Amino acid sequence: MTAAIVTGAVLVLAACTAPVDPASTPPPSVTATPQAPVDTTSLRTMIDTWDPADSPPPVLTPEGPAEAIAGEDAEAVSYLSGDVTVTGVLRTPSGTSGDRPAVVVVHGSVDPDTYEPGGDLVPEQRALLDAGYVVFAIDMRGYAESDAADVDSPAVDPGFGWTTTLDWGMVLDVVTALSALRGGDVAGVDPERIGLLGHSLGGLLALDAAVLAPGSSDLVVALSAPSSDLVGMLDEYAESGADVFVEEDAAAEFDEAYWADVSPRTFFDRASEPLLLIHGGADDTTFAQWSQETADAWTAAGNPAEAIILEGADHHFAPRRGEVGQIVVEAFGTVLGPD
Repeated sequence: MTAAIVTGAVLVLAACTAPVDPASTPPPSVTATPQAPVDTTSLRTMIDTWDPADSPPPVLTPEGPAEAIAGEDAEAVSYLSGDVTVTGVLRTPSGTSGDRPAVVVVHGSVDPDTYEPGGDLVPEQRALLDAGYVVFAIDMRGYAESDAADVDSPAVDPGFGWTTTLDWGMVLDVVTALSALRGGDVAGVDPERIGLLGHSLGGLLALDAAVLAPGSSDLVVALSAPSSDLVGMLDEYAESGADVFVEEDAAAEFDEAYWADVSPRTFFDRASEPLLLIHGGADDTTFAQWSQETADAWTAAGNPAEAIILEGADHHFAPRRGEVGQIVVEAFGTVLGPD
């Protein structure tokens, strides 16, 4: 993928991006108001029960200093996501002034026992900070100091060596983080220039957030994302003989209708923001064709999308990781404007 092709891809996305209407931006929140109850059983139930009008932007509560990764000002924070407390790290480039664009960073499926707060996608976070962006790296429920995930959610083991709980309330964690930045109360953040970046499971959740809360970000970037059609993805696993469920009878508890209801592709017609997908051509955990299929489906639903495949790169983009940060910064810079 040459620089010219990459630049062309992000320019296509930028050309189709409508500016945020300030009148549509939720009013700033002054107190930590609990949100209305949301049914997080599936993406469909969240769409049916979550109303942004009843969910004012959450307040980011300072929890003390956090470890910096690029000489930035790093602060541990917490916020309410429904009735769940979620933590994260707010990273602001040091020595800067004025309101800057910000990116919410969503981690993937990592070992909860070794996960550090705000500790995933560190190379990409550094690249964004060096380019002048505020970074809000969230810890989804079940990770770091966030509240636990719902034990009744499906649990899978895709072969990473640990169990991943698919608590779809994580989507709400992403949406409320975006809402906090959009609300105008976070010092140094321009609420009209907000991006969203997720890797692997975090990439899937970024797609989910875009259909649950259209316009909550100005550009979605998904790295190494699973298929946006979970019904088809599970069929592929079944055909290959792989069993990702932790318990033998778990698959029977969640039927095809359930997996359709948690597949973002089912709801792509709701999305409004442009989408950029980046995938390693040698990824054997999630597959590059899934990102291309997602881009095609996103475009067919009426929104701009591009899939960039880095040949020879694995799930974490080795040996081409450095290129990812460059592409991510260029994409957000093109869509969100200069810092």
